[in-house]
Amino acid sequence: MEPLLSDPVYLFVFYAAVAVAMGPDILREIRRRRREDTETAEAHDKGSRRVIGITGGGGILVGVAAIYLLPSMTILWHSHIMFAVGIAVLLVGGAVRRYAVQTLDEYFTPTVKIHQNQQVIDTGPYRWVRHPSYTGGLLEYTGIGLVLSNWVSIVAIVGGLVIAYVYRIRIEERTLSEELGEPYQRFLDRTPYRLIPYVW
Repeated sequence: MEPLLSDPVYLFVFYAAVAVAMGPDILREIRRRRREDTETAEAHDKGSRRVIGITGGGGILVGVAAIYLLPSMTILWHSHIMFAVGIAVLLVGGAVRRYAVQTLDEYFTPTVKIHQNQQVIDTGPYRWVRHPSYTGGLLEYTGIGLVLSNWVSIVAIVGGLVIAYVYRIRIEERTLSEELGEPYQRFLDRTPYRLIPYVW
């Protein structure tokens, strides 16, 4: 059975959804690079941004390869419904991530950084989880995995990103606790869930 993405219509819908969900991140990164010399934030990233980029990009490459090299692992349950659910999850993830980024506003950076006079933000999606932008990113990539409709694709894409996010979260929370002190510790106590409300 040919993957749905072999059909130009489905491929166009998929690319359009990716552009809508992930396009704002790409544009933000371009703008950030243009003004990088004026940034006053101090980086504490420990390579976590690179880890996220490698696992995210590598997972998608493996996921796309799997639909052609491992067709026996294709999810056969209603492929059109799986595609629609995947697109919906991808778009919801993009909306969640955008909401989180807009809530942080000037404090959002793609690397772990501490700004001068940085405040602890606990409004918007930060009332529910500590890292809603990562929740959104995880939903985006889960949506891509569902669109590919292959078990290996889903495990490669989502599994790798979860490992990268767990690594990033440990670095970020340790850094923010050390630099922001008691206000951030109170935020951790008030918001026990990192990525998924009532789960973890």
